[in-house]
Amino acid sequence: MISSAVVQETVSEILSNMKAKYKGRSNPKEHMERLEMAHIRLEAALHTSDGWNITSAPLLRWRGKLKRAMQECDETLHRCKKRTKEVEAMEDGVRSSSSFPKRIAHNAKSFVSSIFNGASSSDELSGSTVRRFEWFAEGATEFLRFVELGGTARQYMFFDPLVRHLLAGNTTEYKLVLQNQHHLFCLRPVSTPEGMEGRLLYALKDGDAPENSFLLALTLQISESTNIVRVAVRCLELFTPHFKSTSEIVKTKLTQLPVHDFSWVPYVDSGDKHHWNNAHGIFSKWFRPNPHCCKQKHGHNQYQQQPYDTGSNTKSSWHRDVYLEPVIKVYLLGHVPVSSGSNQEKGSPYMKLRLLFSPHTSTEGMLSSSVGGSAMEMVPGQEHHGLYPNISFEQLEDIMLPKATDCFRQNAGAAEYQMLWRSKHGGAYIQVEECTPKRIFGRNSRKGHRQERQNEKVEGWTNAVIDFLSSWVAHAPTDLQSSIVDWINVETELAPTRL
Repeated sequence: MISSAVVQETVSEILSNMKAKYKGRSNPKEHMERLEMAHIRLEAALHTSDGWNITSAPLLRWRGKLKRAMQECDETLHRCKKRTKEVEAMEDGVRSSSSFPKRIAHNAKSFVSSIFNGASSSDELSGSTVRRFEWFAEGATEFLRFVELGGTARQYMFFDPLVRHLLAGNTTEYKLVLQNQHHLFCLRPVSTPEGMEGRLLYALKDGDAPENSFLLALTLQISESTNIVRVAVRCLELFTPHFKSTSEIVKTKLTQLPVHDFSWVPYVDSGDKHHWNNAHGIFSKWFRPNPHCCKQKHGHNQYQQQPYDTGSNTKSSWHRDVYLEPVIKVYLLGHVPVSSGSNQEKGSPYMKLRLLFSPHTSTEGMLSSSVGGSAMEMVPGQEHHGLYPNISFEQLEDIMLPKATDCFRQNAGAAEYQMLWRSKHGGAYIQVEECTPKRIFGRNSRKGHRQERQNEKVEGWTNAVIDFLSSWVAHAPTDLQSSIVDWINVETELAPTRL
C-alpha cells in the first residue's frame, strides 16, 4: 500500500508538471474571477445609465449592445460554473471509489483531454473570451462618459413617498384604533448586495366583523420608481378569484392609509433588526433564489409573462406581470364564505384562508417540460393526497375551496387542508382552516368579553405568518430547512417578549 501511494503521488506529480508545461499559465479560477468582474462592471454601468434620459440613437444602440454583452457574459458564467461543479463532482467520485489503476487512467485521460481541449470548461474560459468581455466592460465606462455629456439626468419625483424613506434607511410603524377595529401598518428597509428591499405588513383585526379581519405581508425589491402600494394592489388583484371580498377590503383600507402623515425613524442596528434581516435572507433564498431573474430578458428590468395566468396573452395580463417583477413573496390571510350545505349547520359560515405566492420560486427539475403547472393537496397528519397536473394558479379557484369543504365534512379530525402549486417559474402555498363560531362572531358577546378582545394587541396576528411558514418547512429547499427551523425556534422564544 505504501509503494502504491508513492507511485500514485509520483505519477500525479509528473502529470501535473506536464499539464503546466503544455497549458502555460492558463488559470481557470482567475479567468472566472475576471469574467465575474467584467459582468459586474457591465451591470453597474447599465444600471447607472437607467438614471439618465437618453435620446441619442447611437447611444441607444450602444446601450443595447452592452445589454446583450452583459446577458451573454452572464450565460457564459452560468455554464462555466455548472461545468466546474460537474468536473469536481466527477473527480471526487473517482478519488473516493475507484481503484488505483482506474485513478491513473482517469488522470491520464484528463491530461490528454486538457492538451487538446484546453481548460476544464472548454473554450468558454479561454483568455480570449475573458478579454472580449473585459473589452465590453471598458467600453461601458466610456459609454457612461458620453451619456453624462449628452444625456439629461432623470429626475424621480418619488410619487410613492414610502420609497423615499426606505431608500434613506428609515422605518415606520403606524397603529390606529377606530371603535372596535385595530390597524397595524409596518414598513422596514433591508439592504442587500443586490440593492434595497422592503418588508410591508398590514393587519386589521375587526372585533365587530371578524370575517373582515386580514393580514397582508409583502416583500419586494425597490428602486426610485417603485410604487409600493400599487404593487400590493396588483398582488391583491391576483388573489381576487380566491379571496373575493377580502381582496377588495384590503385594497380599500390600504389605499386609504394616511401615508403622508406617517412618522419615520432610522432603522438602527439592534438585535431585533439582525434577527429579522436574517429571516429575510433565508426566506429570500427560498422564494427568490436568483435575485436577478426576469431582469435581463429582452433588456434590463423586463418581466416575462409566467404560467400562473390562465394562458391569456392580453395586455392587462402582461401589465400585471410587470408589477410582479420586484415581488419576492406576498402573503394574505383572510376569510372566505363556506358553500351552502357544508359547515353552515355548525354555525360557521366562514373558513380561514392563508395564501403565500412567490412569482420567482425555482422549480428547475421538478416539472417536466410538458407540464405548465401542477397542484398537490394534503391534509396534515393524514394520508390524503391528490395531484392535479397542468393547472394554472387562477384555475385553482374551481377546485380548492370545494375540495377543502369536502375534506372537512368527510374527515371529522381534519382541521387544515393544504395545497401546494408549482409552475415552471413561481409557486403558491395555500392553507384552509375551519373556523369555530367563537372565533368568527363576536357581535352578541357580553360587553366584558368585547372589551377584552379590544384590548388584545394586533401584533399577535403577525405570528400567523411564522405559523404558516412552519407548516411548509418540509417543502423548502433541503439546504435551507435547518436554517428555517433554527430561526423559527428563536422567533418562538422572542415573540412573548414583544407582547
